[in-house]
Amino acid sequence: MTTVHDVTPDQLRGLEAAGEAALNAALGRLPAHEREAYWASVRRAYNAPYNDAVKKPRAGMVAQARAV
Repeated sequence: MTTVHDVTPDQLRGLEAAGEAALNAALGRLPAHEREAYWASVRRAYNAPYNDAVKKPRAGMVAQARAV
């Protein structure tokens, strides 16, 4: 299996471009709302530390906060 350490920066850019082109071709067949749903699921699944998800309070925590 090829890793990023086995390719040159130019080869890596070529692989990135090919992957992006393939993804755009596949998503291009979908209606706009399905493409948005796809990207929403990607953002949710691969949420990064610089893009923290909004935390929902747990029901038990809200009740405890009101009791104090």
